[in-house]
Amino acid sequence: MKFLSVLIVCLFMAVPALADGKYEMNLGSNALAKGDFVAAVIHLSAALDSGQLRGEATAAVLISRAQALYHLEHYPPAVDDLTVAIESGAINDTLVGIALATRASVYRKMGDWARAITDFDAAIALGTINAKMYFHRGQTLEADGQRARAIEDYRRALEMAPDNDAIRDRLLTLGEAVD
Repeated sequence: MKFLSVLIVCLFMAVPALADGKYEMNLGSNALAKGDFVAAVIHLSAALDSGQLRGEATAAVLISRAQALYHLEHYPPAVDDLTVAIESGAINDTLVGIALATRASVYRKMGDWARAITDFDAAIALGTINAKMYFHRGQTLEADGQRARAIEDYRRALEMAPDNDAIRDRLLTLGEAVD
């Protein structure tokens, strides 16, 4: 009987604890979606600290927390979270591509052009392809002095988003004709 009582007490303690990690993850995701980046970091950190998330869930929370940290301009910890997620082996190529693209953007903000370009290239190789990706890689290439490659990326971006004025302006600034 004593064993059963201890088991029941343990279950009552463990079951709510199991929900805490997921609950914090949901609160963090909602805060991120609303643009409350401080709350997102707090809740996503609590989810990770709970020790209850595993595999892909852990990696997804790391990516989300890194996105919040990026918006708060806390770049080194964002890079750390993204690197752990990328190297975890727990996520599919789509999530790896998102993590690489996000880390590339962080490196770009830090002025680390070589790492940013490497991550943009890797994300694109995994199929994370959109106008924003090419535009941001173009900006990075341009900052790195790779004007010809930057123009190629801006042109690709413009093909994908022909009404995007920022892309058109960038090409015009570089002296390129825009249809």
